[in-house]
Amino acid sequence: MLLKVVNLLISCSLIVLAPQLSAANLYLTEVAPFAFVKEGKGSYDGINVRIANELRRRSGVPLELVIVPSSRHLLMFPADKEAYSISQSENFTDHDGVILSEVTQFPIMVVAQRGAVLKNYDDLIALAADRGIGMMRRLSYGTFAQDERVRKVEINTLENGLRMLEAGRISGIVGSQPAILAAAERNSSTHLLGPGLVIAYGAHVMRVRPEFAASTQSKALSATLLAMKNDGSIARILDDFLKDPKTGLQPAK
Repeated sequence: MLLKVVNLLISCSLIVLAPQLSAANLYLTEVAPFAFVKEGKGSYDGINVRIANELRRRSGVPLELVIVPSSRHLLMFPADKEAYSISQSENFTDHDGVILSEVTQFPIMVVAQRGAVLKNYDDLIALAADRGIGMMRRLSYGTFAQDERVRKVEINTLENGLRMLEAGRISGIVGSQPAILAAAERNSSTHLLGPGLVIAYGAHVMRVRPEFAASTQSKALSATLLAMKNDGSIARILDDFLKDPKTGLQPAK
């Protein structure tokens, strides 16, 4: 009897002392409409925030959302230990993080002001020859960045690019369709947006630090993302923001 009591006490002690599964960091880039502070709320919303929250709920994997500007995302994720990232596929190499799954895919567009002619790639080359196409640094958009026929002007943000477009300093801007719509809403400049030309398709992917690619948590997240894609959950989240890009967005300052 005494032996049973001792064994029971030991078992209880092990349960109490066993460390709980700690949450791994999931890095997201703070850019509308993917992750942004909701107006008047002080909390984050966005396409990738909603996907991450649903992924966390359905997989049961504890994840701590770390929402930071792009420059910090690029530095912090590769320097972390057991961590995940959702960002544009071209932001990292396989050395930085192994791709677990594609998360979303969306059109990459060049958008000009109302009244411009932009029906095909020849029109784009002619348009860019005037004042150039505003393009964010570090992004390539497939082979677009290397195409020397298209003159480009570096911009810091899409909001800044839209201001330059309105001021007549550039002829157009390039970016993902959701991001351009959100930036125009934040800038109150949707009236500027004229013809657009799809030049490529971009993807946000989920990566994990290479040494944890085969972990139980990573396998669960990969399987859950696949299920969310197959049952239409991700498509519905993306569609919500494409239909209503002003959802919760704060005006640009």
